Amino acid sequence: MVAAGPTPPTAELPFPNVPLIHRPGDIPAPATLARPPLAVRKRLLVVDDEQPVLKLLVKVLSVDNYEIQSTDSGVAAAELLAMPGFRGVDLLVTDLMMPKMSGRELAVVVRQRYPAARVLYVTGFADTLFTGVNELGEGESFIEKPFGAEGLLEAARLLMFGHISDGQEPKDKRDSQEDWSDDRLRAKVVRLLRRLRFA
Repeated sequence: MVAAGPTPPTAELPFPNVPLIHRPGDIPAPATLARPPLAVRKRLLVVDDEQPVLKLLVKVLSVDNYEIQSTDSGVAAAELLAMPGFRGVDLLVTDLMMPKMSGRELAVVVRQRYPAARVLYVTGFADTLFTGVNELGEGESFIEKPFGAEGLLEAARLLMFGHISDGQEPKDKRDSQEDWSDDRLRAKVVRLLRRLRFA
């Protein structure tokens, strides 16, 4: 199945920053996304075998200025890549664990055709990313479930451009005591330390 992205939410109806998976006791996140869409348009291929998750990923990423195509399997994505007139991939956003063709296998196929493509793995099992490898490859990253709309948009921007907002360098979170008290940042530090352990 191949689908184009939906119309982005308007300023009157902003996309809420809610976790993709809600856990009891979670504190609701702020309700709006403050950044304007990116000025540079990039092509995204979004792949997930779970339809509700696929639709949600596409809806969230549509907030930014991306040209999005989506499929519900790695095999369908590989077929899409082989179609005449396919316009290319700048960023592959893929579920890691899928039947028949995993996200990692799909990333190999994408990069054979588009070597500069970046890859964002979406997973609830981050440790399996490092099975048989010491670290992720150049231009690869992952976002671990559960995450919110803001986290997904930031991950895509950081991977594509190296910063979150146009014309801004990412701030150094070490300068803010408030940022260090945030649970999400602590979780990111823990994941980074896990990655370094494998280096």
